Amino acid sequence: MQLPYSWIKELVDISWPAPELAGRLTLAGAETETEPVLEKGFDNICVGRIEQIENIEGTDHLKKALVDIGREKLQVVCGAPNARGGQKVVVAKIGAELQGGIKIKKSKIRGVESSGMICAEDELGLSDDHSGIMVLDEDAPIGAPIDDVLKVNDYILNLDLTPNRADLLSAIGVARDTACLAGLKMKKPEIDLIEVSEKASDYIKIRIDNPEACQRYTARIIKGVKIGLSPWWIRRKLLLCGIRPISNVVDITNLVMMEYGQPLHAFDYRKFSRGEIVVRRAFEGEMFTTLDGREHKLTPDVLMITDGRQGVGTAGVMGGLDSEVSEDTVDILLESAYFDPVTIRKSRMLLGLNTESSYRFERGVDPNIVPIAANRAACLMQKFAGGSVLSGLVDCYPEPINPAEIELRPERVRALLGVDIPTERIIKILRDLEYEVEDRGKLHVKVPTFAVDVKREVDLIEEIIRIEGFESIPFIDRNNGPLFTPGHPDDVFRSEIRRILTAQGFDEIYSSGLGHSRQLSKLGAGDKQLKILNPIAEDLDVLQNTLIYSLLKSTAHNIAHRNVDLALFEIGKAFNPGNPPAEQEIIGIIMTGRSVDKWFGRGREYSFYELKGALETLAGGCRCGEIAFVGCDQKPFIKGLAFKVNIGSVTIGRAGQIDPEIAREFDIKQPVFAAEIDFDGLLGSRQDTAVFKPLPRYPAAPRDIAIVVDESVRAGDILEEIKKAGGKLLESVEIFDLYRGKQIGSGKKSLAFAMIFRSAEGSLENAEVVDLQRKIAEHLKRCFKAEVREG
Repeated sequence: MQLPYSWIKELVDISWPAPELAGRLTLAGAETETEPVLEKGFDNICVGRIEQIENIEGTDHLKKALVDIGREKLQVVCGAPNARGGQKVVVAKIGAELQGGIKIKKSKIRGVESSGMICAEDELGLSDDHSGIMVLDEDAPIGAPIDDVLKVNDYILNLDLTPNRADLLSAIGVARDTACLAGLKMKKPEIDLIEVSEKASDYIKIRIDNPEACQRYTARIIKGVKIGLSPWWIRRKLLLCGIRPISNVVDITNLVMMEYGQPLHAFDYRKFSRGEIVVRRAFEGEMFTTLDGREHKLTPDVLMITDGRQGVGTAGVMGGLDSEVSEDTVDILLESAYFDPVTIRKSRMLLGLNTESSYRFERGVDPNIVPIAANRAACLMQKFAGGSVLSGLVDCYPEPINPAEIELRPERVRALLGVDIPTERIIKILRDLEYEVEDRGKLHVKVPTFAVDVKREVDLIEEIIRIEGFESIPFIDRNNGPLFTPGHPDDVFRSEIRRILTAQGFDEIYSSGLGHSRQLSKLGAGDKQLKILNPIAEDLDVLQNTLIYSLLKSTAHNIAHRNVDLALFEIGKAFNPGNPPAEQEIIGIIMTGRSVDKWFGRGREYSFYELKGALETLAGGCRCGEIAFVGCDQKPFIKGLAFKVNIGSVTIGRAGQIDPEIAREFDIKQPVFAAEIDFDGLLGSRQDTAVFKPLPRYPAAPRDIAIVVDESVRAGDILEEIKKAGGKLLESVEIFDLYRGKQIGSGKKSLAFAMIFRSAEGSLENAEVVDLQRKIAEHLKRCFKAEVREG
């Protein structure tokens, strides 16, 4: 949202320059930047009056105008369709330089001499509008420098607001925070409304059929308006807010919206054939044409404003084409209402529209500012559109929304912030922010209804510290404190996981947690998915139930950018349906391409064994016990390279090679290896303390054994049996070779194992080792019908 700095100065008498104000608002929680309105000034540009104007022969749009600029009269060629005699206009004299580097020189156009230019708004840098020349107020003094009249030598405050700060979507909202920060009082606009004796209630009735979607609806009737140009001060404020002026009535509704944060809408009263407003849900398939000329097919998700028979506007989003204010409008029905934020969000998304009104209604407006905004707009229409305001505001408010009440403990404020803020200062801050406060030992606070995000004591504490200043929280020098402050066990464990994986060359990724239902269904993480009611895109319509999805998406993105050698991990959530839905924290790992050796270039190609080694290193480094891989058959892995990951008898994850067909769904054509480990499962197997062994005092006795077994026998099962047979003297055993070939026959495979024997009590005799090796060989023959290969 953008506002002119001068508007805030109107409301609060601050001495801070614009950049300082932006900095103070940023520190108070509203990120703000400034920029000057104009890159250059308005030298040689002044106010002129068109004395006469006539067509130029041979052209259907160019005209010759005689313009009085005070000391002289200039002949200027002008092509604007809205140029008329008697208008006060902006005249750029010879030597002036306009926006975009346009320099004004004496010239001839169609044989007619032109000694200047009558300017449009875009040529002055005020807007993008080039539909016609800029027309000034009648009281603009002829010949006056345009700087003195337009008063746009100003700064724009650009506020990047978080969704919870709906209270700052207005000049008054920003001024309220500014006044509180500066210790000053805010000056709100005066509303001196004069009503005629006729009653508005005789002209309009209101019925709300869906009070859960429209909690308040008010209407005012203004008769006898004359549609025309707004005064410059109104147009100036709108232009500096980035809003294009249209006409006095429409401009006033936009001005009050930017002033109070309350969207308004002006209808042509003649279009209400029955003198009635009915707020209801749209019918299924109901057709409606909005102000922008687009026809929409509606559903009951859209809330409609109707005249009792047909729609005149979509509530909170945009009015209807058939009821808009036009040049011949005489009587105005002014709407000011409060709509449910979720309802407006659904309506806006279905209509494919995003307006200033919907932006505010979606975030929550103040239901109790509704009549004030209507009265302010009616007052301005009375002054600047010549209207007569009928007596009374027609107000349908079935269930009034009252301020929330919160108990605030000053000692809790001080304890939570670590700042000794006196109770008197706490009360002053809250009252300056328009909270009602009673001191009863504990503070009883009434929260104004514009503060839509303040619901708990801690929210009030946040309000206090953002005004008091986050910089007032004392700095703790950790060098003078304890050397180590333990964090939450889960956070400490996450840090260890990150350290171990990054040490192995992995890069961490972060994802949104959103996914594409069609692609996710192919990954075998369960058919049931958590649908998103209002997806931000068609391919982000569910919450992901496996981290393999986000890892594959990231892999595909990198490969598309020629980064084909990847080792990635993510610690995130997988979401599964239930009542309530379940969130499971997962460690996801993916590898593809080749390892990168910083000394010798590209390393070897990744295989399942690199993934297996990474998981074993992770489990060992986290003191989580020995990992076992148990073959299984499940998506998204290929048969033969799909495994459950176990620690003891507990399955904590899965690992394998991604099926090439599934990989191609993600535009990946190279082998990919992935794993998912349950965070809680891994943490649950973690030993509280590290266990260390003394370094061996006696030498090892290495031996190898090679056996031939049936193809169906799993290497992991053989390893387990070797460990059993080897007993305490078998320190370690690893597989180091696999052979298939004619020498051992079909359906067979040869596996070789490296064994290390060692005793903690003394050096082993050769005979002892030979005897152990023999026992292991005999045990394998009994278990697997293994044939021991000699040599």
